[in-house]
Amino acid sequence: MNRGQEIWALRCGIFICLNGRHWLERQLQKQGIDYVKDGNCFVRIENIAAAQVLLHEQLKTDWAKLLNGLALGSCPALSQVLRPLEPEYYWSADETEWATDIMFKSVEALEELFPSFVHHAMRVCDSPSVMKYLGRRNLAGVAPDEVISDYRRRYEGIRVKHSVNYNSVKMYNKSGSLLRIETTINNTRDFKVFRRPNDDEGKPVSWQKMRKGVSDLHRRCEVSQQCNDRYGDALAAAQVEEKLKEVVCGACNKVVKEGKRYRGLNPWQQDDYRMLMFLSKGENAINGFRNHDLRKWLYRESEQAGKDQQKKYSGRTTRQIKLLRTHGLIRKVSRANRYVLTEKGQKFSCSLMTASALDIKALTEMAA
Repeated sequence: MNRGQEIWALRCGIFICLNGRHWLERQLQKQGIDYVKDGNCFVRIENIAAAQVLLHEQLKTDWAKLLNGLALGSCPALSQVLRPLEPEYYWSADETEWATDIMFKSVEALEELFPSFVHHAMRVCDSPSVMKYLGRRNLAGVAPDEVISDYRRRYEGIRVKHSVNYNSVKMYNKSGSLLRIETTINNTRDFKVFRRPNDDEGKPVSWQKMRKGVSDLHRRCEVSQQCNDRYGDALAAAQVEEKLKEVVCGACNKVVKEGKRYRGLNPWQQDDYRMLMFLSKGENAINGFRNHDLRKWLYRESEQAGKDQQKKYSGRTTRQIKLLRTHGLIRKVSRANRYVLTEKGQKFSCSLMTASALDIKALTEMAA
């Protein structure tokens, strides 16, 4: 083998696809747990708690050891071909999909609720995912007034998807009685992991940008689950049985905190209404939002303003964020300049945006 062949061999890539549901099926068979599987979905499992434990066991895998074994098994002669060199791999997860399946007791039970989930996603959780399909990561200049959510009708049912920076969260019905919420991560740099910089043992641990390497895979799964939980909570907020007045009246009244008075929110005032529209946007469930994101939404002209003017707009946005936090609608993400909705905020924004999207006739019929 000449030098050029050695370099080619060392740069050769191996792509492996792992399916956690198929893996679980093997685990269930080994444990003797009965199940019914439809494609990539489990519509019935004899012992759901035990199955969940088995899924969590997958996260304890030594990924490098597992993948090295799969690589050697797929090409046993590789070590002989490269001798005296030993093949070394840097394993990374190019794309991960993390799904949460909510099992309903019957097809009819899901069908009764699913239209309201779709209505919530299309009317309330608007998303700029259409930019991704048009091949545009960011909009140049001022964003348009109308942004279209990605809605597709498949042979199985309806799928709604929200995307930002090549990461997405989607919701769809599967196998009749399953509601699946799924987070897909391609761009890991939008998230952070608590580790040593460059894995240097001499440096203290801190929040660093997430890498695609399998060493950060556990955190990637954790972030994906949090995203699924937030989106699921948002869908649950669409089903809230409280009266609209009971949900919104607290944040619509003045409050006093630490001796300082804060105004109540006015959903029918233009600026507050736009702020509530921002809170209900589906893509914010993926990784929260920052001051810059809210400022860009509320004050589009700030993107073209000078540095001094941008500071003023940033200050206004900071005060709006403070107001939302005081009313308990959002909370700050620990060790990050990002904010996510609380359960109260999800109910508040969802109920008001849904009500505002209905005409008077529809509201009257619902109240009758």
